[in-house]
Amino acid sequence: MQVIEADPNDEWNIKAIAWCLYDLTKRSVSQSDYVTAKTYVEQLENLQINEFDEILLKSVEHAKVLASPEKRIILQAKEKSKQGNHVEALTLFRQAIQQFPEDIDLNTQFAWELQKEGKIIFDTDKVDVQKARKLLADYMRLKNERPSQLHSLFLRFSDKITDKEEFNLISFLKLWDLNHLREDDFVPFTKEGKTYPSIAEKIIQHGAKLILDKKLNLEVEYFLPFVDLGIKRFQDNIWLPYYKAKLLHLVNRSEEAVEFLIPVVKEKISDYWTWSLLAELVIETDKEKAISCYSKSLLCKGEDKFIANVRTKFAELLIQKELWSEAKFEIDSAVKAKEIEGAKVSDRLKDYQQKDWYKNATEKKSNNDFYNSHRQLAEEFIFHSLPWLDSCIGEAFTIPEKPDKPRRKLFIKLPKEIIEVVVSDRKFNTLRNFREGDAIGVKGEYDKEKNFQIYLLEKRNSAESWDLFEWHNGNVIHAIKNDDDKITAWRISASVNEQMKEGILDVKDITSKFAIKEGFPIFVKYYQKEKPRSMYLFSTEKESRVHIYSISERTDGSLWDSFPENIGIVDHINNEKGIAHFIVSRKIDSIVKLNQLKEKIEVGSKLLVKLKKIAKDRDSYYTVLTCSVTQQEPSEVLLRNFRGIAQLSGAAGFVDDVYIDNYLLTMHEIWDGSLVIGIAIINYNKKKGTWGWKAIKIIE
Repeated sequence: MQVIEADPNDEWNIKAIAWCLYDLTKRSVSQSDYVTAKTYVEQLENLQINEFDEILLKSVEHAKVLASPEKRIILQAKEKSKQGNHVEALTLFRQAIQQFPEDIDLNTQFAWELQKEGKIIFDTDKVDVQKARKLLADYMRLKNERPSQLHSLFLRFSDKITDKEEFNLISFLKLWDLNHLREDDFVPFTKEGKTYPSIAEKIIQHGAKLILDKKLNLEVEYFLPFVDLGIKRFQDNIWLPYYKAKLLHLVNRSEEAVEFLIPVVKEKISDYWTWSLLAELVIETDKEKAISCYSKSLLCKGEDKFIANVRTKFAELLIQKELWSEAKFEIDSAVKAKEIEGAKVSDRLKDYQQKDWYKNATEKKSNNDFYNSHRQLAEEFIFHSLPWLDSCIGEAFTIPEKPDKPRRKLFIKLPKEIIEVVVSDRKFNTLRNFREGDAIGVKGEYDKEKNFQIYLLEKRNSAESWDLFEWHNGNVIHAIKNDDDKITAWRISASVNEQMKEGILDVKDITSKFAIKEGFPIFVKYYQKEKPRSMYLFSTEKESRVHIYSISERTDGSLWDSFPENIGIVDHINNEKGIAHFIVSRKIDSIVKLNQLKEKIEVGSKLLVKLKKIAKDRDSYYTVLTCSVTQQEPSEVLLRNFRGIAQLSGAAGFVDDVYIDNYLLTMHEIWDGSLVIGIAIINYNKKKGTWGWKAIKIIE
């Protein structure tokens, strides 16, 4: 102990003394010298043992028990547990807990022994509910750590008897306290390759269902916060929103239930159960609206065995409204679904089939016409605040992973832009009801993930296809042919805000009939998805594809008239290849074939040209559409006069900053020191990557 007094913070000295005191305690107990043993324990308790040294701390607790003869029963219980003598261990633990109810370690040891007992009771096909209840009651009286893994294990036990009438799950959950759920309790578990819901998801769902089934109105306020937690954590669980709405309705908070359910309906607009639940919430106050909601529900796809219950409820409402034929169809459909599934047909449905009104009602093959004629009220109820947006039907397509599930592009006009949205064809039957370019109206909005969700879609009257898109002046560029030399498409250009947009239009999609040829003037409708804004000042991301949707003849135009005219200067002629190079600006230059020109040209000739830009990879170049000799001056300074003394260097020379090639030096017999007067053109030095001047004509 002198060592400790000299350095009380030395962890290794503390450990060494502690283990010595522990051994001395055991020796004194073996000699029945409890007075000395307690002295050693007191010294142990005064040591500043590291809180993370679990083994030593447990040994200190064990020493306390050893030094107290009255606690020998605890040691005996632990020993029986280690030996696997489960029954005797439980008996001794029960006796010990009565003597030392505040001993946390004892409470925890007893709880683990109860957990072993629980595995025996609950891991059977037929649980003895009385034994199960007693076990859970014994556990809940203990004072062990909560939350903890041990505490959650008993929650798992309780979930196995939630359907037993003798077990009050809600009362147990109040004692257990769902605020003690750990993060691990929200994690699904996997068994034999299958994934199952987490204990938190299961217990919240089972609790909500129990309150609803037994109409435990007084428990709703307590349990709703945990249902909200479940909805937040388990967003794929459709039952939790369903139960929340029903629980609110149960305690006469129907307006709140409807308000909660509306976003759920929007999110799951194609799920029959959301509309059916909405019908249940409004049926007492507005039967017409309930009929409309049931109609929307039955227009959604779903398994017949589940929809049968919706049909039964709808039939009851239709009977009240004396809509006999419609009610008869719903009853027959529900009965048929039950029989196919092998489920029991309710006495109520059988009773309906014996009524005179049923026997006298006209049989119907479908109620779809009735559903469609009554769905509007429900749609207005949910979506009345959303405006109808002008839209157009785009192309249908599939993806390789889901070839049997066609999708459809829609174009929607928002206040500041036109956006492209993809929807499932199954949701709106667009393949059956619409063609590309058809005018439609939609109701929709952006969701939390900033995706635009479509809720409603209907045909819109319009005099033309693709009416969302403006007409732009453009020209036909060239034909695209297949291997059989047959024209299958045309490349089209459109002039938009002094920029040229190019895309391809298949021959089959050209609805206007006129003689098409290269350069022909047309009106063009196109769409190009807006390029996402880059976080960087300079972005190498390519422009998105231009989609050409419609063209029509532009009678007041001329060939290639949507392309601007430029003035270029010829700076090189290759007679052998029959081509001439010209420059328009520091950014634009190209090559023209000599046979494209009616006049003879020379270096320095001015050309009036129309050019088309070709982008390739990260580079671009220009091709000539039209070209003729002109006397007009270029907009940019491309030529300059020069005068000065020649300085020769090898086969070339310079006059100040003007380069003179060997051809001109030889032709005009220019020597070093000669006075030279001439004309120079701007020139790009590829090796140096710089602009300079090059002589193209020597005057003197």
